[in-house]
Amino acid sequence: MKRLGTVLHALGNATLVILGDDKGPKGDKPRMNSFVMDKTVKRIGKVTSYFGPVENPYYIVKLDSRGNTLEARRYLNERLYVQ
Repeated sequence: MKRLGTVLHALGNATLVILGDDKGPKGDKPRMNSFVMDKTVKRIGKVTSYFGPVENPYYIVKLDSRGNTLEARRYLNERLYVQ
């Protein structure tokens, strides 16, 4: 399990915007459709895209369940991980 980053924004369509961690090897970035987990190792979604600077990118994560904005907001300021 590797650190993905910290959740910055929760969008209304069960989507999270994550600021990627700059820890770890530079070429060790998660691939598209990688599973994303919370601190309890529960699978919560997948990486759907990324953008921004190469050194510290932002990731877009689509939650698995068809949750609402309140469910997505639950993860604000939490660190998420990738499998």
